[in-house]
Amino acid sequence: MSELRKDYYVPDKYVLIPNNFDQINKFSELIYNEQQTTSKTDSRECPYCPCSVEECNNLVLSFVVKEGILQRLYDTTEEENQNWAIRVFECRDPIVTSVSNHQYSDKPFYREPACGYDLIVVPTPEHNIALSELSVDQWTNLLLVLQDRVRWLYSQRGVTYVAIYASRGLNDGNKIKHPHFHITTFSAIPPIIEKEAKTFHQSMNESGSCPACDMIGTEINGPRQLFSTDNFIALVPWAPTYNYEFWICPRKHSTFFSKATQKEIKDLALVVSSSLRGMDKVLGTTDFNIAFHISPEKKNSRQLHWHLEIYPLVTSWSGLERGFGIFVNTPTPEESAKLLGEASRKELARLIGVI
Repeated sequence: MSELRKDYYVPDKYVLIPNNFDQINKFSELIYNEQQTTSKTDSRECPYCPCSVEECNNLVLSFVVKEGILQRLYDTTEEENQNWAIRVFECRDPIVTSVSNHQYSDKPFYREPACGYDLIVVPTPEHNIALSELSVDQWTNLLLVLQDRVRWLYSQRGVTYVAIYASRGLNDGNKIKHPHFHITTFSAIPPIIEKEAKTFHQSMNESGSCPACDMIGTEINGPRQLFSTDNFIALVPWAPTYNYEFWICPRKHSTFFSKATQKEIKDLALVVSSSLRGMDKVLGTTDFNIAFHISPEKKNSRQLHWHLEIYPLVTSWSGLERGFGIFVNTPTPEESAKLLGEASRKELARLIGVI
C-alpha cells in the first residue's frame, strides 16, 4: 500500500512512497546518469587551477601539506605556491554583496539587502577530479579548512548564518567545474534551518531531549542505516526529499561543527569518502548536492544537532513536488539504504585496508 511519511524535524514536508514501483525493472531507468561520461573541461581556462592562463587575484588563503600536516601559507616561495593543497578565494560572481545598498521595502513587495561573504574553497589543484575521488587525507584537510572559515565568519559583524554546500554535475546549478565547496553567509537564518532549529528548541524545552539524538538511537543498526563508526552514522532518512538521499550525523549530541575535534574530523572524512564512493558505485557519476546543516552560533535559541545531507539528483521533479510540496520517493528509503549501504561498506573496508 502507498504511504505518506513526514520528516523528522519539518512537519509540513510530506513524502509519498508509492506501492506500484517495480524496483528491479525501473532501477536502470532511474539511474539515467550512469552511462554518461564525466565531462572534461580545459584547466587552462579555470581561474582556480595552477596552470590557469587567467590570473586569479581574489585569493584569500592558501594551504600546503608539509610532513603530513596542513599549514597556512603566509610569505611563500614560488615553489610553495605551485605545490598548494587547498586554497580559499572570494567568489568572482558572488550571490551576496559585501556592501549594503540600503534598499528596503515592506509587504507585498518585501525587500532587504542581501549582504554577506561568498567564498570558494578549492580542495585540490587537480581540475578534473570528482569530490568523491578525494582521498581521506584530502577530505580531512578540507574539513579542517571549512571549520577554520566557519569560526572566522561567525566572528564577523552582520553574519547570522554560514551556509556550506557543494555540487557535482551538469544539472547541479553551478558554473564552476573545478571541484570546490561554497561558503555563503546571510544576515538571517535560512528557512529550512529555522524550521529545524525551532523543532529542536521546542523538543529540548518540552522533553529535555534532542530529537536528532532520539532519531539516531532509533535508526542505529536499523533498515535505513548505511554504516556507522565510533563518531558518525550514515543513513537514509525516514522521509527523504530526494531519491537515494542520505545523511551523515554525529552519533553523540553535537551542536557546533566548528567545535568538532581533530579525531572526529578524521572520522568524518572517512565516512564522507566511503559514502560518496559507495554512492558512485550504485548510481554512477550522477549529479548531486551536499549541504551542511549547522547551528547559527550567534542564536542560542536556534541550535540544532549538526549533520550533512547529500542529495543525488537522479530524477527530475514533477508538478507534484514543485507545486504541492509532496515528494515522491522511489525506491523506498529502506531499499535505497540497502543498496547504498552495501556499496559504502565495501568502500569503507577498502579505505581502511581490510580488503
